[in-house]
Amino acid sequence: MKLLKRTWANVDMDALAHNYAAIRAHVPGKSKFLGVMKADAYGHGAVPVSHALVELGADYLAVSNLEEAVQLRRGGVRAPILILGYTPPSYAENMIYLDLTQEVHSLEYARQLDMALDGSNFVLNVHLKLDTGMTRIGFTAYGDEACLQDLVQASKLSHLHVEGAFMHFCVADSAAQEDKTFTYLQHERFINALSYMESHGIKPDIRHCCNSGATLMYPEFAMDMIRPGILTYGVNPSEDTKGILELRPMLSLYTSVSQVRQIPAGTDVSYGRTYKTEGDRRLAVLAIGYADGLQRRLSGSVKFMVRGKFVPVVGRICMDMCMVDVTDVPDVQPGNEVMIIGTELPCEDMAYRLDTIAYEILCGINKRIPRIYYQNGKTSEILQYIV
Repeated sequence: MKLLKRTWANVDMDALAHNYAAIRAHVPGKSKFLGVMKADAYGHGAVPVSHALVELGADYLAVSNLEEAVQLRRGGVRAPILILGYTPPSYAENMIYLDLTQEVHSLEYARQLDMALDGSNFVLNVHLKLDTGMTRIGFTAYGDEACLQDLVQASKLSHLHVEGAFMHFCVADSAAQEDKTFTYLQHERFINALSYMESHGIKPDIRHCCNSGATLMYPEFAMDMIRPGILTYGVNPSEDTKGILELRPMLSLYTSVSQVRQIPAGTDVSYGRTYKTEGDRRLAVLAIGYADGLQRRLSGSVKFMVRGKFVPVVGRICMDMCMVDVTDVPDVQPGNEVMIIGTELPCEDMAYRLDTIAYEILCGINKRIPRIYYQNGKTSEILQYIV
């Protein structure tokens, strides 16, 4: 089937190469690079982006769960993959078969994985996850002796190979002094736990802690590997990190005009009759709605771009459509393309209006929207999830 350009996303692979090089140059030493592919590569398409990152030189990839890892393996991705979230121990052999690395967040979980492999010669590659202040999953590495002993015991289980140890910063993208102090505290806790492990003869080959914020603001923390997430896709993790690197957003989102209508004054528009035309207006119906990821809460508060001019959304956004006022753009016709996210409409602006973060906007772009990949100015691949 020929690509239906109803609503679509363009993904710039040259921007990926630019961002990768910029991040590499910013971090001192020879740290490995882990590409974060969870949530379908933050909405960019996990398999195509994984292949591109590996070609650029990425050493490792990461996903949220086993199913995402299976997707990459089925897509022909052969690079090492770290699962950042919980996988039931009953799948330990599957992970070994697929050559996957599993995070381990507690001694209990480590023992469950080890027991699942009892009676075999299999060894599962793992990275120990330390909680230094995020208060999510992880060994509680606040200096407690019992926790430190748990790390050592987990490292000595016969069916687990501890290749790595890692932690996650929670405010490394903030310039506030109290947050900087807390980031240094998290890093200190991590170093102390690693030192304790080393004193007991355990020294993982890959120690990593730098997410996007830390990669930008604390590159000296890089250690053996960095794992920038949204940064790789050309989006800053916070306002405080803007300007540190020249980044290029990879994704732009477009839709098309379905119909243009002349609407008289005093006419109600869309569900709930929340908007009434104050004068004669020319409205265009766009082929995008909340089922595509355009949140209904944006109704009446956001503008898009058609023929180089901004046009406001009027009335409530529907499941598959929304309306914009094109009175001041008289040459708009059905079939015209409309920018939803792009150079003039960064996803951060949409996130601001929703009181959320750019991560949520990108991850929310629905799978019925095809991704069109461009490299060297030409279409290199088209990813269609439905057909």
